[in-house]
Amino acid sequence: MAAWSRAIYHRQNGRYYKYKESGSNKGILDADSADALEKGNPKYHDHFFKRSGTWYVQTKVENRHLFEEISPNISGVEQVSSGEYLDYLFDEIKRLD
Repeated sequence: MAAWSRAIYHRQNGRYYKYKESGSNKGILDADSADALEKGNPKYHDHFFKRSGTWYVQTKVENRHLFEEISPNISGVEQVSSGEYLDYLFDEIKRLD
């Protein structure tokens, strides 16, 4: 299993990311600070991961993990092409590393 990258600051959106890749599986950690991406840190972060071509998100909020599949047409959420965006974001933060 691949290790997470270092924390990478994405200047355009003001967020910090880590990524990892193992074969076709990809992962992105997203937070507003580098500290929030460290293992065991109780701060809020999102964990996006791709399995079998589908992106999922797991969000940690107050020690509760919320989990859902990223798919188009989710009511109240703008997800026109979320999967394509996450593929692009993954490639972008990998390039910045």
